[in-house]
Amino acid sequence: MVIILDGKETSATIMEELQAKVDDLKAKGVTPTLAMVLTGTDKYSSRYVRMKVKRAESIGIEARLHHLEETTTQEVVELVEGLCSDAEIHGVLVQLPVAEGLDEGAIVEAVTAEKDVDGISPSTLGKILLGEESFLPAGVDAILELFRRYGLDPEGKHWVVAGSTNWLGKPLIAHLANMGVQATFFGKDDPRMPELVKEADVLCTELSQKHAVTADMVKPGVIVIDNGNNYEGKNVYGDVDTEAVAGVAEAITPVPGGVGPLLITMLLANTLEAASKSIA
Repeated sequence: MVIILDGKETSATIMEELQAKVDDLKAKGVTPTLAMVLTGTDKYSSRYVRMKVKRAESIGIEARLHHLEETTTQEVVELVEGLCSDAEIHGVLVQLPVAEGLDEGAIVEAVTAEKDVDGISPSTLGKILLGEESFLPAGVDAILELFRRYGLDPEGKHWVVAGSTNWLGKPLIAHLANMGVQATFFGKDDPRMPELVKEADVLCTELSQKHAVTADMVKPGVIVIDNGNNYEGKNVYGDVDTEAVAGVAEAITPVPGGVGPLLITMLLANTLEAASKSIA
């Protein structure tokens, strides 16, 4: 029977563990603190950031939200630099995408690797590529955490990563390469997709296309990590036809309820790791 990689249940378990870590840090005189920078007036970004604030505060992490509705690139860069130099702040997050007209690259580059708990700055991505110690992007962390929690071995398998974003596909491939794992990587519009997907022992998708992967495209026993969020009205669908593929897979993430619930959780876990390092 297929293993359903339940991100919601896993997230709840991890949050309980993080609560204990927060309590321990506070007993040592450290209040874990996460600063978040939100630009512009996009309602979806605002909603997501406030969800992060709520989740952080629910376990005792102090969340400091800086919302700049009208601003310049220089003002945001200066704010981020100030937050990164503040010893009381352990993690700094810039909500992406930034507001229209701002230089996202310059803003993200201002986040130091030591406080980049979201794992998105160029310096962090460089460390991941070189195999140096760094925070991983939440999506990469979430995938590896699901493997750990469900007793799945990520090594000794051929990974196929379908998608090429800077926050998932690219850093995941770099991390797998440093683990010595065989991996194939291609963009979402690659015409070779069917033949490449067929080779996967582990398939990780971010294709932005509802049910682009069907049961006849995968080999028996595949492990599927579906990062698709394809909306039709109020319904969301993955890149993979979950019901059909579950009939041949060893394990699969549902959409919704797979990787998504873990994204904020792993961000908070990184924040606590950064806070712990501050007293090490």
